[in-house]
Amino acid sequence: MSEMVPVNQNDAPAMIYDDNLVAMAEQAEKRIQAINKIKQVALQVTNKHDWTDQGGKPYLQVSGAEKVARLFGISWRIDEPFLEVDEDRHFSYTYKGYFSLGSAEIEAVGARTSRDGFFNKRWRDGEQIELPPSEIDRNDVKKSAYTNCLGNGITRLLGLRNMRWEDLATAGIKKDDVAGVNYGKPEMSDGAKDQKEEIRRMVLEMTGNDPAQAKDLLEVLTRFEGRDGNMVPGRKSIDKLSEKQIPPTYKRVKQEYEKWQKANLGGSESEPA
Repeated sequence: MSEMVPVNQNDAPAMIYDDNLVAMAEQAEKRIQAINKIKQVALQVTNKHDWTDQGGKPYLQVSGAEKVARLFGISWRIDEPFLEVDEDRHFSYTYKGYFSLGSAEIEAVGARTSRDGFFNKRWRDGEQIELPPSEIDRNDVKKSAYTNCLGNGITRLLGLRNMRWEDLATAGIKKDDVAGVNYGKPEMSDGAKDQKEEIRRMVLEMTGNDPAQAKDLLEVLTRFEGRDGNMVPGRKSIDKLSEKQIPPTYKRVKQEYEKWQKANLGGSESEPA
């Protein structure tokens, strides 16, 4: 006859605890319902101006996050920022915050860098330019890092992350009515593309098809004096040139190319295009 072996309660089949499982399932269902309710109520206190379209996804701005925080009585404290400066003088600010709702508390981080397109890219006369770190206001980056921390903490605490446009639609906020953020470059015309390839060909030929020397030469030929009287560094990559920069760069490179031809190949100098 087989011997009876005592069964450890921890090794018992889960079915023995059916009552516990049912209670856990019921609690989980109630939590899901509560989270969905929080989302619905939170969305109702925001409007289209509190959201932006970033890369096709809705992003709650700090104005909306503060409305939601007041509604639910969220409190927070935020540490002093950490400043980091890179070798190229670009910089970033990072904040760490602690957000509380009742007995629940979470930590959240917010950061912004001067490399962000919002700070270092500008459109001037139909051309997108990239600002050097010296022309970017540190206070703007610092304030943005703070609001980023604030928004991250509030939305994480309430489960408002990864929202969908369908969620916003329930509160009457449509994607078409929300302002978008787009740092993309417009499509370059065929004429500019042709001139860009000619620039590439001429620079390479003048440097004996040496890519490194070609980059250095292009940098020299594309630098110019800024409005403040200081020299603005040139571009080492042709692909970094905007459409508006292509024609004057092409003209200057062609002039240098024709001088180079005359000096090295005995050709005659022609009129610049």
